Amino acid sequence: MDAALVREFLVTLADRPDDAGTVPRIRAYLEALGRPDVRYLLGMVRGSGAPVVVRYARGVLEAAGASVAAAEDPLDDPLLAVAGTSVATIAYQLGALRPELGEISRRDGVALLAFVAHAEASRRVLLLVDEAVEPLAPVHGAIPDVVAIALASDAAVAAAIADAPDRRPFVIAPRELAAIDPAMRARALPYVVGGRDFVVESSGASFALAVGDERYPELALGAGDDAGLAATGVVTALAIASFGVRMREEWVELGARAAARQ
Repeated sequence: MDAALVREFLVTLADRPDDAGTVPRIRAYLEALGRPDVRYLLGMVRGSGAPVVVRYARGVLEAAGASVAAAEDPLDDPLLAVAGTSVATIAYQLGALRPELGEISRRDGVALLAFVAHAEASRRVLLLVDEAVEPLAPVHGAIPDVVAIALASDAAVAAAIADAPDRRPFVIAPRELAAIDPAMRARALPYVVGGRDFVVESSGASFALAVGDERYPELALGAGDDAGLAATGVVTALAIASFGVRMREEWVELGARAAARQ
C-alpha cells in the first residue's frame, strides 16, 4: 500500500468512541504485529498540561542524543506506507481469525500506526499523551516504561495509580499528596513525587530543580510555562534515561533551553 491508500484505509474505519474492548484489542494487535512497542522506551504522560511535560522531557532526551517521537508527530509518506501496510494486513487477518476482538476503530488505527511507524523509524523513545486520563484510550494498549501525571483530580490520579504497570517509575507533578496517599500506599510503585522527591523553585524566565542529590540551579522556562510541569518533564526524562540513555548535567540544561524556546 502507498500512503494515499493508507489514508483511505483509515477513513474507512468506524469513527466510534473507545470502549471496554479497545485496550485488549490494541494489545492483541500489537502481539500480532510482533510487539513494535518494545523496540523503544515508552513514556506515558497523563493529565492536563501533559504537552508541557512532554516538551521538556523531549528536549532533555534529544539533547542527550536520543531520537524521540511523540505519538502525534506527523509521519512522512514512506513511513506511513510501511506502517499502514502492516496495520491493514493484520486488521484484515485478525478480523477474520479473531472476530471476538471487534473491528478496529479509526482511533485504534491511528494509535497502531504510531506504534509501528516509530519502531520502523528506530526511535529510541516514544512519548504518549493522555490529557483526559482516560483508561479506555488506545494508547494504553502498550505498557509504558515510565508514567508521569501532570495536573489531574485526586480521583483521576488514584485511578492512574491503580492502572499503572508494576515496577515502573511513576512521576507525579507537585501537588498536595494527602488525598492520594491511600492510593499510593495501595501500590508499591517507585514513585517520584514533586515536593517530596524533587523540588522546584520558579524565578521568572528560569527555574531551579533539585532531584535527590542532583541540583540544576538555573533551567530555562518558556513564557507562560508552569515551572512545576516543566520540572516534571525534566524528571520524566531522567526517569526514562535510567533505562539506558546516557545523561549529563549540561544536556539537561540544553534540553530545557530548547523546550523553553518552543
